[in-house]
Amino acid sequence: MFRLRLSLAFAVLVALVCIQAGFVYWGSNRVNDYAQHSRLASDILSELLELSASKQRLRVWASQQLMDANASPEVRDSQLARMQASTETLRQLARRDLSLWGGIAEREGVPIPPEVDQLVAVSDLLNDNIAAVRARLLKLAPLERGAEFASVWQELNEVFDKARGRDLRELINGAIERQRNVMPVARAATERGLDQLRQQAIGLAALTLAAAVLLALYLNQRLQRPLDRLLEGTQALRAGALDHRIALGSRDEFDRVAEHFNAMAAELQRHRLDADAARRRLEEAVLERTSELSAAHETLQQIDQRRRQLLADLSHELRTPATAIRGEAEIALRGADKPLAEYRQTLTRIVGGVKQLASVIDDLLLVAKAEADQLAMHFDTVDLQELLGDATEIAEALGARHNVRVQLEPPGAEVPAVTLQADADRLRQALVIVLDNAVRYSGSDGTVRVSWQLTDSRVQVVVADEGIGIDADELPKLFDRFVRGRRARLHRADGTGIGLSIAQAIVHAHYGRIGIASIPSHGTTVQIELPCHFSVRTQRT
Repeated sequence: MFRLRLSLAFAVLVALVCIQAGFVYWGSNRVNDYAQHSRLASDILSELLELSASKQRLRVWASQQLMDANASPEVRDSQLARMQASTETLRQLARRDLSLWGGIAEREGVPIPPEVDQLVAVSDLLNDNIAAVRARLLKLAPLERGAEFASVWQELNEVFDKARGRDLRELINGAIERQRNVMPVARAATERGLDQLRQQAIGLAALTLAAAVLLALYLNQRLQRPLDRLLEGTQALRAGALDHRIALGSRDEFDRVAEHFNAMAAELQRHRLDADAARRRLEEAVLERTSELSAAHETLQQIDQRRRQLLADLSHELRTPATAIRGEAEIALRGADKPLAEYRQTLTRIVGGVKQLASVIDDLLLVAKAEADQLAMHFDTVDLQELLGDATEIAEALGARHNVRVQLEPPGAEVPAVTLQADADRLRQALVIVLDNAVRYSGSDGTVRVSWQLTDSRVQVVVADEGIGIDADELPKLFDRFVRGRRARLHRADGTGIGLSIAQAIVHAHYGRIGIASIPSHGTTVQIELPCHFSVRTQRT
């Protein structure tokens, strides 16, 4: 209901504004037409006077030419050009005036004044007159001695004043007189139109203002009571009284607003209850998380204890070769001079200890660089079969000391030659680390098998042993630094636990993956997957 009243009020105001705009538009067009007519009359009068003055100057030039008074051809051409320009301008102004009067006559139902058509006809005659004057003046020559001036001058006047048998002088003078009479009439019509437009605008504006005031008073009276109820409701909500509800009964849009307001209050009340419940749940969750953080703190303490143990193990690994080196040197220096061969043997054992110490240090540096993303790789094209062959030969030498066989198994009867973009030395190091672990944790007379196969554009290298295996709960931690499984520590006391972390860093640097699967007491399988390239030729194995 209130929306309908508001729409009707706006419709009334819009209608009044549109009516006012229509009257103003119509009146402004009318006044504009009269103003244009006044300006055209003034412009036409100016052009007629200019044309008459130019023709008079040509008469003077013609008399000077007849009397051989040094009449300049440039003056003649200049005046003819000015007459032509004035005639063209006069024609355009006359046609504009005719078009303007056509619109006025159609809108106000008045006839077009006859002088308007006459002016168009005069402008058309002037072109013929100018052409005749031009042709005659071009032929005009000074009079010979004894020639009669009056007859020649009369003939020239006929050319100047006649066109198509009509007296142009009379037509132009009449047109000038008519334009002089039209100008005050046009100005008076313009002023009357302006006065009428002003009165209409003032009257319609007063009517619109009165209607707006009446509608505003009416709408304000209809708005006051429902707005007061809504304001009371918002103040109650701000005070925290979420159970407050607005009374209904106006049967209009404000009733629907009040319904939505009451629904919002009910929703807020429900959300407050939910928030209280959520706060209680949050407090319970905080208590639970606190207990979890306590457990995590205990875990961190265990990890710190483990780190200390690892540092102790690492110190042992570094101390053992250092102690051996020191002992060999002290023995060599103790007592009397010894034979040269004995000194040579001592130095050989010292060099072995230094190599062992340097190997441990190199492993630690490689792990540190990998963690800092500073592991340098020198990629080149590497033949996979040749790389696996080199790594297998090194592993065979290691296995011979532990009575373990290492076998490189062919992938099939015919396979494509596979090349890798890799750092051959680093990748060989990773393979040797995996093979060394397989040999070390295999039993006597065990066998380590190395195989590979192609899958799409990747190659998968598999190293499988028949050794002690790894417990399932330790598999996710095998690539952590200094981690050694329970079975590994029982099988061999030596070892730093950083080999697999080094292998993983090298494989990842080659955009590959490494994974481990194991069955306790049955063996372990390591899978290394790398991107590769196939050549067109094939190789038989």
